[in-house]
Amino acid sequence: MATSQAPSNHHESSSSRQERKPNWAEFYKHGIPKEVIVIDDDDDSPPPAPVPVPATQYDSRPNANARTVTLNQSTRHADKKRKTAVSTGYDPIYNPAPSYSTTQTPHYINSPSAASISTDRTASALHTTAATSLGSHASINNGLYMPHAAAAAAAEDGVVGQKRKRTRKAVADEAKRRESDVQGDPWSCYVPPPNPPLKARDVHVQVMPDTSYMKHQKVDDDDGHFIVVPDSELGDRYQITKLLGQGTFGKVVEAYDRKKRSKCAIKIIRSVQKYRDASRIELRVLRTLSANDVENRNKCIHLRDCFDYRNHICIVTDLLGQSVFDFLKANQFVPFPSSQIQNFARQLFTSVAFLHDLNLIHTDLKPENILLVNSQYQTFTYNRTIPSSSTATSRQARQRRVLLDSEIRLIDFGSATFDDEYHSSVVSTRHYRAPEIILNLGWSFPCDIWSIGCILVEFFTGDALFQTHDNLEHLAMMEPVCGGRLDTKLVKQVMAGGRGSNGNQAAKYFVRGQRLDYPNNETTRASRKYVKAMKQLHEIIPQTTTFNKQFLDLLRKIFVYDPRQRITAKQALKHPWFRESIVDDGTEATRIRMERERQVNGYR
Repeated sequence: MATSQAPSNHHESSSSRQERKPNWAEFYKHGIPKEVIVIDDDDDSPPPAPVPVPATQYDSRPNANARTVTLNQSTRHADKKRKTAVSTGYDPIYNPAPSYSTTQTPHYINSPSAASISTDRTASALHTTAATSLGSHASINNGLYMPHAAAAAAAEDGVVGQKRKRTRKAVADEAKRRESDVQGDPWSCYVPPPNPPLKARDVHVQVMPDTSYMKHQKVDDDDGHFIVVPDSELGDRYQITKLLGQGTFGKVVEAYDRKKRSKCAIKIIRSVQKYRDASRIELRVLRTLSANDVENRNKCIHLRDCFDYRNHICIVTDLLGQSVFDFLKANQFVPFPSSQIQNFARQLFTSVAFLHDLNLIHTDLKPENILLVNSQYQTFTYNRTIPSSSTATSRQARQRRVLLDSEIRLIDFGSATFDDEYHSSVVSTRHYRAPEIILNLGWSFPCDIWSIGCILVEFFTGDALFQTHDNLEHLAMMEPVCGGRLDTKLVKQVMAGGRGSNGNQAAKYFVRGQRLDYPNNETTRASRKYVKAMKQLHEIIPQTTTFNKQFLDLLRKIFVYDPRQRITAKQALKHPWFRESIVDDGTEATRIRMERERQVNGYR
């Protein structure tokens, strides 16, 4: 391939050549070169002046380490890309009061105008500055997809579509920011959405034409699920690699994105109208998240693309590591180190504070809906008894896998609800369901906080805190954890609704409208034994260190019956527990990871 390089005088000395400015007019006298070799030696000299090249000629792949800028789409080079370590063990499970919000009236994003900015079909689903997850924030400029930082630099220098090398300083700055997010004050690190926040309208989902040779073949099973065939095509851009998971909503597959030359995860919604309608709500939420957090500092999964293929709405996101639950399961349910529990909590409260500031309630927080960015681990000796929420399930473990990086992303916004919009009567997966939901008293932002409390205890013990499928038993199990009987104010609210078909159905759980009707004549012996074995919080979290004492104090502020008295996400970020530190397997794993990163990046 013919190439061109910046003009230079070979008869001059090397020092003279460095002082002399390039003659770019001479450089471009024969027209636009097919290839430009960009040599980044940290020189501060200005880049060449912009050349009027049609935008469609640029290869706009977001390649942070590219040293070649290809101006001809038909002649692509196998550029070396920065690789992100991901695990193929990603197996997510999706399930289908007074307001705490002080959010002002949101500013709406106009979908049609956003779609008109670019001819790329992804523009119909993304805000003009929408980001992908993992911090790969993006900008759409003249129909081009560009990394946000590169786009900003290009705009500043007057160059559009030119890529820059990710320098050592940029790598160091990113690592420093990540460590500050972990070690710094979580409240000061929290980046709230703009005020007023941007609220997305319904997202236009473009129908992708079926050009495959199998277009007349059946693609759905009898329940409306897409039949996943490895190595099959999903339109002209994506190729399915394998099935990752399946739920009521549909299926999640790993796929290869030909346009971005990277793997991705695609959620293929069932070809059933009610699930298609629900997916449009999820798309609206995802677009709201990315529009209000371009750099994705708040650890929520971001939308990459969406389309409708053979009556299946497909939601494309980045492919991350496995879920926290799957890691815990593969680790034989051995607890996480306390330092990593603290880091998980810091990120979860940050994500939820961001959601609540957007007037959004997740409603389905659980370990299955928390994905690891990187699932790599180190095995440590762990010869001790595992604490549990009940005396019956204590067990021994000899070793445990410890994550080298505990960075996470919050996923599955299929059940997320704007607080000022319709609320279904029952939300949340059973084990993480707040008391106000069980008591039919209405729910709002505090139900997410209760779920986080259940998750944190599960991280500490390895077991779900409330392992039950019965409402009455669930309420009985809450009493030792919360330190007493149900709040009398809540019981009065339940009874005020009255009994019978038109009243509050939760009234049947109480005797004479005063105490919980547990145990009763229908209670099994196994249930009595299990509820009796439930430990109180101070028995689950031993107060042997200041770190644990502060952790216990935070949990006691979470497990409060009255949602109006429960701690909020922002208040939790200010809790003194996050200023405590502890040396354990988690801090040792972090040290190992940082040392490896320094070796890879050439730091000493």
